[in-house]
Amino acid sequence: MRRGVVSLALLVLKVPAVALLAVPPIAFTHLYAALSFPALVLLVAGSRRLADASRVLHGRLGVDIERPYPPRPRIERTEQGWFWTGYDYHRNRPVAVVSLWFNWVARDPATWRDLVWLAADPVVGTLLWLTGPRNHGRWTRALLAPTGSARLNERVRQLTDTRAEALDAQAAELERIERDLHDGAQARLVAIQLTLSLAQRALRADPDGADELLREARATAGDAVRQLRDLVHGIRPPVLTERGLVDALRLLALEHPLAVTVDADLPGRPAPPLESAVYFAAAELLTNVAKHARAGTVEMQLIHSGGTLRLAVTDDGIGGADAAGGTGLAGVRRRLRPFDGTLTVDSPPGGPTTAILEVQCALSSPRTSTC
Repeated sequence: MRRGVVSLALLVLKVPAVALLAVPPIAFTHLYAALSFPALVLLVAGSRRLADASRVLHGRLGVDIERPYPPRPRIERTEQGWFWTGYDYHRNRPVAVVSLWFNWVARDPATWRDLVWLAADPVVGTLLWLTGPRNHGRWTRALLAPTGSARLNERVRQLTDTRAEALDAQAAELERIERDLHDGAQARLVAIQLTLSLAQRALRADPDGADELLREARATAGDAVRQLRDLVHGIRPPVLTERGLVDALRLLALEHPLAVTVDADLPGRPAPPLESAVYFAAAELLTNVAKHARAGTVEMQLIHSGGTLRLAVTDDGIGGADAAGGTGLAGVRRRLRPFDGTLTVDSPPGGPTTAILEVQCALSSPRTSTC
């Protein structure tokens, strides 16, 4: 019954396709209308809507067809007018709104494939439909699915965005380190220098006062050492360098306010940059649980199988976590993106919530456990 309804919907879809094909002939009856921007927008937007509807319907018949379109560009107001601030691969600079539509739509091969499908599907698609819905699905996928070059372009775009995000994150991290050093350890070291100078002057005239100044300098030095230790811990925890990811996660669990259990066994170690990314991603997930989940217990499972490093964090909280929003989850995704890692979240209302982190990686040679 459901298959029949979907088949009927695909046949009905050809009616608006035929109606939309009347736009160019009607527009060409008048020169102004033929060159009008709204007519082109209607034709292209309509063809995309119909193509998306066809993709959805074929997906329900078991023929999955991906969308080949690049992401919608962003527009913002500048002093010179409305400009697109996204990256233009052809001109390597922001473009005006008029050029925006041309760059995003007219230069996209998927637009012209949509128009070919729109023109041919009412006839070719109907004939193929008579031989069987799977044949019609293959015809539709041949025209509406991404081509090899489109997949390559999308991959280039993803890598470009990932590189830009990584550079921004690195710059922000360096700025944070510089600020922490300037406002923290450096200020305390200057204070120690001044205190020692005062103690040196008072050493003969006021030994008791000099002794007090030396104790103050010692306390300040201790604070500086603690700040430097915290700063190093924020860059890469010493336990991660010395003992590896498994022991670092166990220490993270011991320091967490909730009851966290860790089930982890790795035959080797990931590369140091990936090891740091997974560690800090786990720390962010645990922070999210403590802030929002109202959980009592948390379980972490870390395994490496089939060339994939997999970390699952499960809590017994209230659930309802939104995988598409939240700065914590977005931060985890940003950490994983340079490594082509993924984060999936299953959080039904009422819980439990499971966040799964997966990264393709190889491990180093096995090492003796430090546990």
